[in-house]
Amino acid sequence: MKPGRVLAAVVALVTLAVSTVAQQRSAGPATPDGPLALVGGTLIDGTGGAPMRDSVVLIRGQRVERVGTVDSLPVPDGYQRVSTEGLTVLPGLWDLHVHLMYAGHPDGRHWFDTYTPQFERVIMPASAEQLLMAGVTTARDLAAPPEPVLAVKRRIANGEIPGPALYVAGPALTKGGNPNAVQTVNVSGAADARAKTSRLIDAGVDWIKIINAEALTAEEMRAIVDEAHARGRKVAAHAFSEAEIRQGLIAGVDDFQHVRTQTPEYPPDILALIRDRVRNGPPLYWTVTVGGNGQLNAARLASNPEYLDDPANFIGLPQPIVDDVRKAIAARTRSGASRGAAAQSQDEINAIVRRKVSQIRDLGVRIVFGTDVGSWGEVTGQAAWMEADLWVHELGMDAMTVIRGMTLDAARMMGADRESGSIAEGKFADVIAVRGDPLRHINVLRDPTIVIKNGRRLK
Repeated sequence: MKPGRVLAAVVALVTLAVSTVAQQRSAGPATPDGPLALVGGTLIDGTGGAPMRDSVVLIRGQRVERVGTVDSLPVPDGYQRVSTEGLTVLPGLWDLHVHLMYAGHPDGRHWFDTYTPQFERVIMPASAEQLLMAGVTTARDLAAPPEPVLAVKRRIANGEIPGPALYVAGPALTKGGNPNAVQTVNVSGAADARAKTSRLIDAGVDWIKIINAEALTAEEMRAIVDEAHARGRKVAAHAFSEAEIRQGLIAGVDDFQHVRTQTPEYPPDILALIRDRVRNGPPLYWTVTVGGNGQLNAARLASNPEYLDDPANFIGLPQPIVDDVRKAIAARTRSGASRGAAAQSQDEINAIVRRKVSQIRDLGVRIVFGTDVGSWGEVTGQAAWMEADLWVHELGMDAMTVIRGMTLDAARMMGADRESGSIAEGKFADVIAVRGDPLRHINVLRDPTIVIKNGRRLK
């Protein structure tokens, strides 16, 4: 890319970062009870710094006003005191790979045939509320029909329905897919790829997503990426196959999605492409979703499917949909255990995922936190804490690094770290509190006692 085009792309992306943060937060109401004071808990602020004991967090309107301790920051008159004694206070969590249109149902064809008309008014709002009650205050939806997901994004931003601040991609661009699919759009030729990318951006999407990149020509891939970058959008792409990864690296994709176990490790030529990209830029991100589609979570779900029966997974859904999802998950859990044992042992799957994540981390790829919420095994009320637990106990990451990955690092990747991602004066007041110490037991993130978004307490 010529220097002038590089500069123009950088300027466009910086402008996007400022404008899209404002869009996610355009009209979220402040708490009706006036300013809040969270008093007494241990604060983990999202930066990776040492925890602050006996913390005080003052919230006025949508933002954090001041942060201190009970000794250094007296609570002014007029603040509603909320005791956080015995709790750990953290920034609201980010999940950068969700699908609001699903609810964990393992049969995609049945789901689309039966429930597509209910996506916008029933299923997506329910999923958004489930995420928020699980402590996820910001999320990125990567593949959905455009009108419903953009409408839900607007309703959340306007305070009409509860949910995390949303970044959305709309339908994924692909080639040779089902022409009737609502969550994908086929392209044919570079000009068509460029036009459909532009059309999605005109409609209001924040990201562009590509799936089945190996089916696209190099010219089609480049057209999508160039058009997106020229218009201030970044591009995410699947990494299900080595061919997809090669295509994406050559075209300049910003963020890969998923790690798959069909091969034991990434081959030398892909590692060389990654090394070159990391050395010369722009930054390369990878949303690994290690628990998704039953990979690292498969053994846990097969041995203890009670995780999938938690009522938190079904907030806002009508009972017939709840019954359908539970019945399908029960059947898939039973059959999935035997199929998995015949193909790869869980130990083999775990080892491959660890190896591949280690390969890309060692090369300087920036690992991104996301869960694939909505896909098989990633029911919305459980996905974030389960993915975090896997990062600690399977990937061997320390808990503070994981928490930073779920908060400030995620915000930085999205260009929103000046406004969000940590608990600091002037930033949006997205705050959760949990019982216990997540630095010792990361699974205490499972059930937040307090959830505050945009300064409004919702739980």
